[in-house]
Amino acid sequence: AINHFQQVPTFFWVSLGVGVVLTEVVRINMAWQTPFEANRLFLLKDAHVPGDYSWDPLGIGTAKSPAKMKGSKMKELNNGRLAMIAIAGLVGQELNTGINILPGNAALGQGQLPALEVECAGAINEAACAKAFEAALLAL
Repeated sequence: AINHFQQVPTFFWVSLGVGVVLTEVVRINMAWQTPFEANRLFLLKDAHVPGDYSWDPLGIGTAKSPAKMKGSKMKELNNGRLAMIAIAGLVGQELNTGINILPGNAALGQGQLPALEVECAGAINEAACAKAFEAALLAL
């Protein structure tokens, strides 16, 4: 999966970049003081709470006390950090073995992983690996 980024059309990357830029412009306008009005650079607006961008479509934060809200924010941060560590582990494993993680897990239960390793060892050949994964998954 790591080598599939090159196969994504250019239009997607341009659209993603435009979306990120627009989101950041809105965020900056909501949170940061303009440098022409502030006495120093890089100051947040006085009324701004970091992380609060007035987007709560489910109303999750409106019914909670400030103490519970603070706890919920801390849980969200910790779960996000754990998810980033998990993804880093998946990427590292895929870079180390050269085998896609999810189809490899499905094939591992049936003893097909050695055949996949032989087929994909030494070179990044998407067509050969795809054939090996198909064969392993069909054997399930």
